[in-house]
Parts: sequence; C-alpha cells; structure tokens
Amino acid sequence: MYFSAPTALAILQSTCASAAMIKVLVGQNNGLTFTPSTLQAQPGDQVQFVFLSQNHTVTSGDPSAGCQPDNIINSDFVPVAAPATAAAAAAGGGGKKAKKAKKAAAGNAAAAAAAAAAPPANPPTFTVNVQDTNPIMLYCAQAQHCQQGMVMAINPSNDGATSLAAYQKSTANAGSNTPATNGVTGGTLANSQAVANTQNAAAAAGGGKKAKKAKKAKNAAANAAAAALGKRATRQLKA
Repeated sequence: MYFSAPTALAILQSTCASAAMIKVLVGQNNGLTFTPSTLQAQPGDQVQFVFLSQNHTVTSGDPSAGCQPDNIINSDFVPVAAPATAAAAAAGGGGKKAKKAKKAAAGNAAAAAAAAAAPPANPPTFTVNVQDTNPIMLYCAQAQHCQQGMVMAINPSNDGATSLAAYQKSTANAGSNTPATNGVTGGTLANSQAVANTQNAAAAAGGGKKAKKAKKAKNAAANAAAAALGKRATRQLKA
C-alpha cells in the first residue's frame, strides 16, 4: 500500500503526537520501590526511569525464574549520591546552641531529614523505547532488593506467570538475586556517574595520546636541533 506525501506526513505526525513519555521513580523516599509498580505502554512510547536514591538497577527478568535476568533490558548499577552536604549544613545550623535548646535541636533534625529526603537536582535516568505490548518484568539486582519487593511490570497480564502478582511471588521466594552481565542495554542512560566516568576516561585517554604525540614531536625537534649543531661543529673543525 502506498500513501501520498501529505498522507504519510499526517500519519507520522499522528504517531509522534500519540507517543507518550511515562516516568517511573526508582527508590522514591529512599525506599526499595518502583513507582508506579505497573503500567501500560504502547509501541512507540518511552518509559523513563528516574533514579532518586541509593544504587539500584532496572533489569528485565525471566518471568519463570525470579530475580534472574533475561539480558534484554539493563541499566546496570546507577549510584545516586545522597545530599549529605545539604543535610550536614541543616544539621549543623544550630551547632552548640542545639545542645542548650531542645527546640532548636528538633528543628535542625527535621531540616536535616528533609534535606536528606530531597531528590537530586539532576537525577540519573534510563529511558526505554517500548517496541510492543508484550509483558516486561523488571527488578532491581542490588543485594536482596528483588526479594524484598523491588519489582515492577510493563504491560503485565491479568494472570499467569507474567502477572505482577505472580512475579512478586516468584521473586520473593528467589534463592539469589542475579545482576545482568551485559552492561547497559535496551535503553539509554543519562546523567549517571558511570556515564561521566566513562566520558572522563575517554577524555583522559585522548589527552594522553595527544600528550604522547606532543612529547614525541618535541623529542624529534630536539634531536634534529642537536644533529644540526653537530654538523655545524664538524664543519667548523674542518675549516
């Protein structure tokens, strides 16, 4: 079937307009949770996981084996730095005065707790493009987070192994929590310290190569200058 250019453009615009960006909060309020824990997504939609605390993963799992990867989607471990500076500043606001005034101490403690609970200003994200409406079971592969209920489902079935309830039961009874070993796959990781470290390493490697080339060129120039001086001295002696 063929479409005219205007018709094809209209279809493309309609498809783009209908695509949704669905956000999932990872570790909200420092908990072992995906919020929401279940969602419906259509082909073309994007699911963006926003990491708010600790060091979690978004890993797709085998529905028939709790807390085991299927190696299709994996964010790898995404550490999020706690706002320790803000918490410390809030806690230290009263300092010595807090010892004398319980009210001030309580106020400082509340401020510190609020600062510690505050989400990062520019949190790491992992964005997955949804290809179809097949169920996708996801878990966190950190420590015992999976067994403790840090699981979710995209397009789960109402019953059977690919329902959220069945997957929660399977993961709760899992003997081990296995991370995927294929690195970041099935999505795009952004604002992550891991990404920053990779970029910095690449930049450092590039800088190292440039430095080596510059040093080599400098040595070559020095050798050429020394050779020229040697020839000049030889000529002067012959003269």
